[in-house]
Amino acid sequence: MCNGATAEDIRRDLLKHVAEHDYATIAVAADHDQLTGLRVPGCHYTLGLWALRHTPEVIVIGAPDHHGRDLVRQYAERTAAGERFAPGYRYDGFIDGYQVTFEQVAQQHYPDWLTSAGALYPDADFPALQLLWPKHDHAWPWQTGCYRFRRAQPVLTASGAPESWLPGVNGP
Repeated sequence: MCNGATAEDIRRDLLKHVAEHDYATIAVAADHDQLTGLRVPGCHYTLGLWALRHTPEVIVIGAPDHHGRDLVRQYAERTAAGERFAPGYRYDGFIDGYQVTFEQVAQQHYPDWLTSAGALYPDADFPALQLLWPKHDHAWPWQTGCYRFRRAQPVLTASGAPESWLPGVNGP
């Protein structure tokens, strides 16, 4: 464990932070996969929203640090005000001039992407949404020709593609 802290120390600190601040934001820096040598994008996610409010946790992948933190904060503030977000719908107000959408995160991705969640939810019994945003040209990561963008913002569904809606039909 980091700095000699035990898993229980980390859990206790996390619970204290969540109790004081309503949720915690976890930031994970980008890294390189040891086996493939490929870049693994960084991410930001919440912990505590489900435990305190029964609001799904949220994860943002591939955004620069200050943007990732801001998107997570906006989600937490908007859900605290009573707003709810459903997969497949477009939402304004997160990024000027762009809409974002959400997709349900498959539990198979929790160990790799929501690693600290085990300290708060040892049985992984919580829902999580992924906030997805388009590129500057309004293309989404799953669209044709967006390979590099797809690698920077992978979709954390079981299939790796949108599953709550059909792209271009009833969703982005």
